[in-house]
Amino acid sequence: MTTNLSGTYATVMPLKQNNKNSKSAAARPQPFQASGNTLRSVVLMGLLVAIVPVMLGVAYLALVREPANTDSQLSEAAQSYASQGAARIHALLNRIDSRIEAAASSPLAAQALAGNDQQALDDTERTLLSFFPEASSISLVPLGEMGTATFSSGNDEARNHIELDLLRRTSRGEQAPPEAYQHEGTGLTSIARSVGGDTANQQAVMLITFNNSLLQDQLNALDIDSGQFRLEQVLPASPDRTTTVAQSGNGDLDTLSATFSVPQSQWQVTFTPSRAFSNRFVQSPVTLFAVLGLVLVAVIAGFALVLVMFPKRLVNETRKITVAADKRTSVELAIPELVPLARELRRATLRGLRRAGPETEEEKAELDSDVFADPAFGDTGSYEVLELDGQEQGGSAAENDPDFPSHIFRAYDIRGLADDELDDEMVAKIGGAIATLADEQDEQTLIVGCDGRTSSPRIKSTLIKALMSAGRDVIDIGVVPTPLLYFATRHLDCRSGVMVTGSHNPAEFNGFKVVINQQTIAAGGIADIRDRVKAGRFSKGQGRVIREDVTEAYIDEVMSDIAIAESLKIVVDAGNGATSKIGPALFEALGCEVLRLHCELDGRFPNHPPDTSDEANLEDLVATVRNTGADFGVAFDGDGDRLAVVTGTGQIVRSDTLMMVFSEDVVSRNPGADVVFDVKCSRHLAELITRCGGRPIPWKTGHAFMKEKMQETGALLGGEFSGHIFFGERWYGFDDGMYAAGRLAEILATGESTLDEALASFPSSINTPEILVPVPEAEKFRLINNLAAAGSFTLGKVSNLDGVRVDFPYGWGLVRASNTSAALTARFEADSAEELESIQQEFRTQLLAVDPELSLTF
Repeated sequence: MTTNLSGTYATVMPLKQNNKNSKSAAARPQPFQASGNTLRSVVLMGLLVAIVPVMLGVAYLALVREPANTDSQLSEAAQSYASQGAARIHALLNRIDSRIEAAASSPLAAQALAGNDQQALDDTERTLLSFFPEASSISLVPLGEMGTATFSSGNDEARNHIELDLLRRTSRGEQAPPEAYQHEGTGLTSIARSVGGDTANQQAVMLITFNNSLLQDQLNALDIDSGQFRLEQVLPASPDRTTTVAQSGNGDLDTLSATFSVPQSQWQVTFTPSRAFSNRFVQSPVTLFAVLGLVLVAVIAGFALVLVMFPKRLVNETRKITVAADKRTSVELAIPELVPLARELRRATLRGLRRAGPETEEEKAELDSDVFADPAFGDTGSYEVLELDGQEQGGSAAENDPDFPSHIFRAYDIRGLADDELDDEMVAKIGGAIATLADEQDEQTLIVGCDGRTSSPRIKSTLIKALMSAGRDVIDIGVVPTPLLYFATRHLDCRSGVMVTGSHNPAEFNGFKVVINQQTIAAGGIADIRDRVKAGRFSKGQGRVIREDVTEAYIDEVMSDIAIAESLKIVVDAGNGATSKIGPALFEALGCEVLRLHCELDGRFPNHPPDTSDEANLEDLVATVRNTGADFGVAFDGDGDRLAVVTGTGQIVRSDTLMMVFSEDVVSRNPGADVVFDVKCSRHLAELITRCGGRPIPWKTGHAFMKEKMQETGALLGGEFSGHIFFGERWYGFDDGMYAAGRLAEILATGESTLDEALASFPSSINTPEILVPVPEAEKFRLINNLAAAGSFTLGKVSNLDGVRVDFPYGWGLVRASNTSAALTARFEADSAEELESIQQEFRTQLLAVDPELSLTF
């Protein structure tokens, strides 16, 4: 049989040959031979390398580590037992001291000492002895005029020199700890204490003596089955020598004995473990060796699986290489190390074709390309041309395409009409561009989530396929609010992601918010993606996808941070958006009574548009809060990164006023903290931040711009008038409407004021909501640039940080180009209605001077 290989014919001899041919074949050297089995040798070597450390480790554990741990645990246990014995003896001495003090202060003892009558003292001693049934004798020895004890009857009160020494030391006011001794074959212990009144003729020394069996009883009450307890008395003259006062139990492990001193005495308790006690701490090696056996079986099975499966996979891969070389088609290999071989075989095939006859222009170009420059070093680049509709999408034609929707690539996200501007082809190109950008930043895996819009499943599916085709792995976290995607980049082992969402826009819109290396990419990054989409050059590869659910982890982390002191009644309006399920669940987990409003996920948004910055969309929330007597209400936009708040009386809290509440709270704990806010916020916010001891930092509108500025300044709080709130204190610094609502609930539950009362303490003014002035998408930035260049605001201070903001002594006005819609946005604030109208009129005049055709809505 013959096989076409590399453009030439190679003859393969049949397996069965006649005798005549077999001899000549044997003499002829074969072109391909195998000597030994490298794979088997490598596997056996790997098996040896794996098994030897495991066995050495188990031997170390069994012979060194476990015995050492056992001895350490046994020593600690012995020390604990000794301390228990010492504590029991100390408690006995304390009880005796307390009773001595009570007996000595009795009227009977005082009367006997005052009379200085020996008979009265004897009677008192006998009476006191009835109060100490455990004592064998009690002596009451008065002090003489010189302050020493007076001994009558030839010092009969003292049995021996030990008791005499105790009496003398106590009479001199010295510390005299209890002392044990032998008297006539009986173990006794004496305690001497000073007693009596304030005058010299009422002072005496009480000497109480008891049998050491009392100490023996204390030791018998311990766990004597575990070992031996010895009460030892340290000899003052020789601290390293001791005498045994009492002992109980049996112990035979002297090397593991432990000693603990009895406080306020010269005694100590020594515990010597028994062998039965030590056996409790000895671990059976059976478990350890069973684990060793399982590990060895698993290791051997793993290497055996490699030995069986890899040759089959290798045969399959080489077959794919030869077929691809023969038919000159592309091939994807599961063993990257075979790619250089495949390239060289492909090159040899083309050279064989060149020798055999004329090649096509395509084959000639492929043969001369740099791809085959040095196959030993693999691919020469990480990019290949993405083929769409059978044509190369080079930069020149696409960049000049008048139908290319450049307007969907906005300041800090991508957004357009889902069906017309974000069709599958455009989504695939955007996915390829994002994947290529991630590849350049060494981000292998991207998290992907989507909101509940009807177009989101299609767009997410297409996006994931594009990311995988460009070599990226994907973690699909399902339908979630945007803050959970941001949270996932912190919680999972992945720092980048894409959120499919139209945010607060109407249902027919959709788009992408992109995070690379935990940074929301803004204007420059979005423009980079646009340019890559135009050029059509993307990385190539084969990724994989897994699914994760981060909802429970998110709720757990918020609960671990936010503590609500008392239950609040809260109305949650999810607007049928992505927070419909998790929003109410979060506040119920925090201990609040939750009233759900429009919390059924519906991407058509049947109840009201998902834009919380439009106060008309909050009418249902206002009515529900008033009718139910709720403490306050919250509304989230379509993807949950914006927050709107309504007080218990139904007052809509604009976001710059809400920022005053948060600023007071955060800056009070962090004096000197930076607080970032956008140019649409009230001037009273900056005044309040300064008054609280913080530093106000006005900045450009846009969640990506705000996060960049917070990271740059280290700000602990940020906020936009549109409802994006960013907490750098106790949170991750991304915009999260649900977390911000939780922080508000914490503040109200901790304080003594309602939200209405808290707002009443802030400075007030006449101000407008955000006003939209519709203009063509392509014209909005030109209009603002012309206004900044030609506008004449003689009475105010002009700032061009973001649009044109003019601050007057009595208020301010702002006009800027919207980053998210085809419109100009305006807002005005003044101390009075007349001054507000004056500011608005000046802006009308200047805008109409720039473009007389503008249709102003203020």
